[in-house]
Amino acid sequence: MDYYFYFIASLAVILTGIAKAGFGGGVGIAATPLLLLVTSGSKEAIGIMLPILCSCDLFAVYHYRRTYDGANLLRLIPGAILGIAAGSFFLGKFSEEFLSVWIGIISVAFVFYQWGKTWILKELRAYRPKFWQGCLFGSAVGFTSTLAHAGGPPATMFLLPQNLGRQLFVGTTVFLFTAVNAVKLIPYFYFHIINLERISTSLILLPLVPIGTYLGVWMNRRLNETAFNGVIYVFLLLIGFKLITGINPVGFLFEIIGLNQAS
Repeated sequence: MDYYFYFIASLAVILTGIAKAGFGGGVGIAATPLLLLVTSGSKEAIGIMLPILCSCDLFAVYHYRRTYDGANLLRLIPGAILGIAAGSFFLGKFSEEFLSVWIGIISVAFVFYQWGKTWILKELRAYRPKFWQGCLFGSAVGFTSTLAHAGGPPATMFLLPQNLGRQLFVGTTVFLFTAVNAVKLIPYFYFHIINLERISTSLILLPLVPIGTYLGVWMNRRLNETAFNGVIYVFLLLIGFKLITGINPVGFLFEIIGLNQAS
C-alpha cells in the first residue's frame, strides 16, 4: 500500500467534505490539485475525485435539504448542462499534460480571484439576476467543473452579490453541484476517466466523506473561515505553480537558500 498516496488523498477528501458542507465549495478546489501530486495524471485525479464528490453531495444535501434557492437553481442548471457538454468535448481531446497545466492555471487564478474578490463583488454590486445571466454563469460552472472540478468561482460570482445569506448561499451551491456532478458521471464513464481501478480507490477513501462533511457543517456554524482559507490558498498557490512549471517552489526555495549559504 502506498501510504503517502493515501495520506495526501485522505487530506483531499476531508478538505472536499469541509468545503462542500461548510463554505460553498470554495476551498474544495484545492482537492484535485492536491490529489494530482500523488497520481499518475490529471485524468486519474479527477476520475478518483468524482465519486467522492458525489458522495459528499449526498451528505451535504441532507444537511441543507430545506435551505436552498430554487429560483437560482433554475437559472444555473440549464447553462451548467451546456457547459458540461462543452467541457466533455474538450475532455476527450486534451492530453494529460495539458489538463495538468490547466488545473494549475485554474488553481493560481482562483487564489488571485479570492484575494481580489471583495473588490470584484463590490463592482458587481447586489442585483436581481436574469435567466440569461444564470445560463451564462451556469455554463462556466459546468465547463470548469468538468475539466477540473473547479466550478466554485463562477457560482460564487453569480450567487454572492445577491446577498442570500451564508446558509442559503451554501445550501444553493450544494444542490447546484449535486446536479452538476451527477451529470458529469456520463462523460467520465464514456471517456473511461472513471474505471474499475479508480472506483476501487474512491471506495477506500469514502469512509472519510462523512468526517469531512460533518466537520464542514460544524465549522460553518462556529468558526470564522478567514484564517483556514488563507492557509489553503497559500498551499493551492504553491501547488498550482508546480503544476504549471514543473518546479517545486518549496524545494526550489531551499536550493536557493542552500546556494546562498554555500557562497
